[in-house]
Amino acid sequence: MDTPIIQLSKPLKILIVDDSRAIQAIIKRAIGHCGYDPIEIFTAADGEQGIELENLNSPDLIITDWHMPKVNGLEMLQIIRQRGRRTVRVGFVTTERTPTMLNEANLNGAAFILHKPFDDAELIATVHATVRDIVHERQIAVGERAGLKEDQSQTSEDDSQQSADPVPYDEMQIALTTKFGNLPFRLISKEKLSTEMMTPNNLLGLYSATDRKGVYGIGVMDANAVCIVGGGAARKTPLEVRAAMAKGEPDKLMLAKAHEFLNTIAQTMTITAPDDAGDVSLAKSSVVKNTFSKLAEIVSQVSHRSDFRLSIPGYGEGRMAFFLLSA
Repeated sequence: MDTPIIQLSKPLKILIVDDSRAIQAIIKRAIGHCGYDPIEIFTAADGEQGIELENLNSPDLIITDWHMPKVNGLEMLQIIRQRGRRTVRVGFVTTERTPTMLNEANLNGAAFILHKPFDDAELIATVHATVRDIVHERQIAVGERAGLKEDQSQTSEDDSQQSADPVPYDEMQIALTTKFGNLPFRLISKEKLSTEMMTPNNLLGLYSATDRKGVYGIGVMDANAVCIVGGGAARKTPLEVRAAMAKGEPDKLMLAKAHEFLNTIAQTMTITAPDDAGDVSLAKSSVVKNTFSKLAEIVSQVSHRSDFRLSIPGYGEGRMAFFLLSA
C-alpha cells in the first residue's frame, strides 16, 4: 500500500548523522516512505559534520547515532543546544541502553530514543509523531496559498470526499500519536474490516450529530485493537497486552482508554462532517459479540467508511473501522 502524500508549503529538512553508511541508507529509505513532499535529507558521518550541516541547513529534525568518532551524538546535541538552537528536534537511533546516559539525552532535550535494531515502521511512526506540529502548520500554509476562489470551487467535491472518508488517514495518525506519545506504531488503511476478521468480542461506539436524527456514525474496534490502543495509551507492557489479546478480554483500563480514543475520533468526524450535520459526539460505547446481527449489516456497508489495521512492535495487530449511517 502506498503511503498517502502529505503536501507541504516548504521542504521538511531532515539531517541523518551516523558513521555507518549502511545505517544512513536504511534511515533515508524509511524516511522516504513518510509521505512528505517536498522533503530534503542531508547526511553526516559524525557529530562534527552534523554540527556543520545543522548550521548550514537549519534542519527541522536530526536523527543521530550515539557512538561516533570525533563528536558523539550526545555531545552534538549539547553543542547545538548551547548555540541556542532550541527548536530543532534531535532524536537518537542507537544501541546505547545505559539508563543514566539515556536520561542525560532526555535532559538535553532529545525528541526520542529508538533502539537498534529497528524496523521501518517504528522509525516512520516516530518521525510522524516528532514533526506532527511542523507538518500541520505547513499543510495549513498550503491550503491558504491555494486561495479562497479555488476552495469555493471545490466545495461540493470536498463534501463528497468528507462523507466517503469519515476518519482520514492523517487524522487517525494524529489521534493515535496523541494517545501513544513516542510509542512506535504502524497504521495501514483501506483494508476493509469483515465479519470473518473480527474477534469474538468487539467494542462498538455509537456517534450522534447535533443536527441529525438517530445514529450518525458507528465505530468498531476488535478486541485486539482495544488491547493495543488501550494498552498503548495506558503504557502497558507488551506482555500485559499480549496476554489480554490471547484471552480476547481487554482489562478495565484498556477499555476505558479505548472509550477515550473513540471519543477523540468524534472530534475528527466533526471536522469531516457536512455543514448540515453539526457537531459529532460519542453517544455510548459497549462490548458486543461478533454474532450481533446488526454488526454484520454495518460491516458489510460498501461506502462512507474508514478502515484501519494497527500494529505496535511487541504488542500485536488489531483492526478497526468507522462508518457513517446518515451521509
